[in-house]
Amino acid sequence: MNVNSATECTDATWNPVTGCTKISRGCDRCYAERFAERWRAGPGRNYEQGFDLRLWPNRLDQPSRWRKPRKIFVNSMSDLFHREIERGFLDRIFDAMEQADWHRYQILTKRSSLMRNYLRGRYANGRAPSHIWYGVTVEDQRAADRIEHLRDAPAGEGFLSLEPLLGPLDALELRGISWVIADGESGPGARHLKKSLGSADP
Repeated sequence: MNVNSATECTDATWNPVTGCTKISRGCDRCYAERFAERWRAGPGRNYEQGFDLRLWPNRLDQPSRWRKPRKIFVNSMSDLFHREIERGFLDRIFDAMEQADWHRYQILTKRSSLMRNYLRGRYANGRAPSHIWYGVTVEDQRAADRIEHLRDAPAGEGFLSLEPLLGPLDALELRGISWVIADGESGPGARHLKKSLGSADP
């Protein structure tokens, strides 16, 4: 859990869940997996289980203990809408975000239909609180349907992460989208985005 995040778009990260599994080619060179597996089996460390999914109940109250308002990236080391995260635990994460409402939370997922379905159930009578932002990763045209899932969810604020951008995208319908992040892939063996943004190296 980094209080001072290295990213420009957020002030802190909060990981009540760590670990994940791959679902699309945007996951191929996952930075979080690379970091976590580096510390697998290290006793007493946060990642002795590597990138296996793990719930951290002792971290649920962390936002309430940060009294100064922050932009918090939720689950930088996982996907909050992974199928194996118990519904009850996901409810507790949302309870924590709703209670510590002086922060702005940024949730990013590739499991957009599961996010849509959860938000429809939780906020059946209205929209999600505006201090919780929801984003979807769109790495190529094949992933563009995630944008419609986001738009169909009762999300107060929505954003797109076009990273790692691995292929061309048709014109995007940005109605209801508040923020777009775009970048290529980084790290060992990165697939480099061509300057034209028309395609990427395989």
